[in-house]
Amino acid sequence: MTTASPDPLDAPTAALAAAVLEVARHVEDGPLPAPRLFALARSAELMAASPSLASLLGAEGEGTEARDDLHLTPIDLDDGTATAADPLTVLESAQWPDLAAGGAIACDLAPAAWTVRDAEGDGRLPSDRPLRVVVAALENGTTWSAVHHGGEDGYVLGTALLPEISHALLQTLQATP
Repeated sequence: MTTASPDPLDAPTAALAAAVLEVARHVEDGPLPAPRLFALARSAELMAASPSLASLLGAEGEGTEARDDLHLTPIDLDDGTATAADPLTVLESAQWPDLAAGGAIACDLAPAAWTVRDAEGDGRLPSDRPLRVVVAALENGTTWSAVHHGGEDGYVLGTALLPEISHALLQTLQATP
């Protein structure tokens, strides 16, 4: 189950939210001893840049369906060498590939050490269990987060549920080389 978010979902935010949930499903069952970074690439641009990938996925040519120019494809950047457990430390050295329209970070957090904006304001996020979080942002400043506390209630979703991580992630994306 996933808790509906009271935050607005325009088309770009909905595309980011879908990418966040895709990353969350990808890391759902495995341990996260260190934060993992994901580049978010515009799927249409990725297919145009790599015709062989488009062919492999059966997305070559125009076809009858209109391309979704907002759809994002998460690309796992984890090379297995990350050792820092603090997501802010990992983000300090984040380098995004040229094709990245945004980025995401997935990690496990001790909630007592972080400010968590409860999207519903009802105190549903417990402070006695680790939180599995995915925070994502686009270069234009759009953010989205998913927080799971390990129970059966699923994810709490919303913009900037973890303000410190959202801000740090945005800074990495907006940094000029």
